[in-house]
Amino acid sequence: MSLEADFEQRLRDSIQASIALGYNPTRFVNMLDSYGGVGVAKRLVASGELQDGIKKIVAMGHPELSMESIMLEPQFASLFSQGELAAARWRLDQLL
Repeated sequence: MSLEADFEQRLRDSIQASIALGYNPTRFVNMLDSYGGVGVAKRLVASGELQDGIKKIVAMGHPELSMESIMLEPQFASLFSQGELAAARWRLDQLL
């Protein structure tokens, strides 16, 4: 499997974990299906706004399930620019 496919699978695993905790990120799933894992991550961190999904998952006490946290995992960092990784870190920092 490619690194991009691994990243997308990691996002899908986090979705399943979120659902098990009582949060179903349906809009994120739709975006993931449309743009793929790397594509949706790049789009969302570039948006400059904090979506409801990251707010909800962090409020539930599970920031590790957020797309941003997964982007920052060492094995996936090479998929993103330094600016994208900094944006992911900033987004998490706003909520932690």
